[in-house]
Amino acid sequence: MCSQAQKDNSYGETSSPHNPSTLKKILSVFVLVFVFFALFVWLKQPHAVYQEKFFLMDTIVEIMASGKQDEAMSAIDASHKELKRIDAKFGYNNSLVTKLNATNMAEDKELYEVIQYGMGINRLSQGSFSLSLRPILDAWGFSGTHTYRIPTEAEFIKWKNSNQDSGIHLGNDGATVTIDKGMGIDVGGLAEGYGVDKAVAVMRSMGMKTGLINAGGDILCFGKRTWRIGIKHPRKSGIIAVVPIKDKAIATSGDYERYFIQDGQRYSHILDPKTGWPAQKYMSVTIIAPTCIEADAWSTAVSVLGIEKAKSILEERGIEWMVIDLSGKVQASAYLKKYCPDRIKT
Repeated sequence: MCSQAQKDNSYGETSSPHNPSTLKKILSVFVLVFVFFALFVWLKQPHAVYQEKFFLMDTIVEIMASGKQDEAMSAIDASHKELKRIDAKFGYNNSLVTKLNATNMAEDKELYEVIQYGMGINRLSQGSFSLSLRPILDAWGFSGTHTYRIPTEAEFIKWKNSNQDSGIHLGNDGATVTIDKGMGIDVGGLAEGYGVDKAVAVMRSMGMKTGLINAGGDILCFGKRTWRIGIKHPRKSGIIAVVPIKDKAIATSGDYERYFIQDGQRYSHILDPKTGWPAQKYMSVTIIAPTCIEADAWSTAVSVLGIEKAKSILEERGIEWMVIDLSGKVQASAYLKKYCPDRIKT
């Protein structure tokens, strides 16, 4: 799935305009969760760790659980099925979202819930997070429609003349979603995080006490174990920080995930909903939050809004953050500042 800020996140990846889909699939493998630490601890416990890796949601997904083998593998299988269900509902091909975009209406409580959540982030972020970017993402080629390119003036005008997020309407029944004609909805900035949250809930319901799900860098760790998560350097190979995470989610949005360079200018997939042009504030934004959908959405919103305007909103919600501006300067919340450099070399 694509999004206003589709993530490779803390499992950093790079992209190329030559074959972005293939590179995303390959480079997503280079997940920088420091599982060796968790494995060392787990192997000292009565139960071992079991894991499964597979390709879904246009990225590599990894599920890990600790427990008795049959119980752990059953929970992993059930969470895998839950992620497949979410992908089928919210993905780009033959999904409920594509039906909504084609017919301007859909009835589904789960879709309603996700869109309602996204509209809330849109309001809190002063419009910096948007659900209505699909037409302009298509024009840029960031949704996989064609090779990356700058949209034409006619494409910009057509998109700007639509009602955008104000054209999304939620019915009073808690299930009906309608959109104005000419609009296109994209929930990719929420769907992976939402899917991870739902899959972890399935594992917990089956008795799993400790584990991790990583969907292309949208990561949720649960249980009493502390995980060490690597944050990718946005311009080079390797990482810039290793952050301990316990029973929380982490996500990173960056201008290195899907982009192209033309005449010396970098154009990334993180679009400013006010203009339809790529945001130009940061190389990357990392968010640690209680839920994965929250980390997913705010890493995108902050990329556009800017940390000075977002800081108080994040603090009110107990969200940790780190941003790297275009000069390489690093700013971070008090918790993350302990693990991050003041500046990176680019």
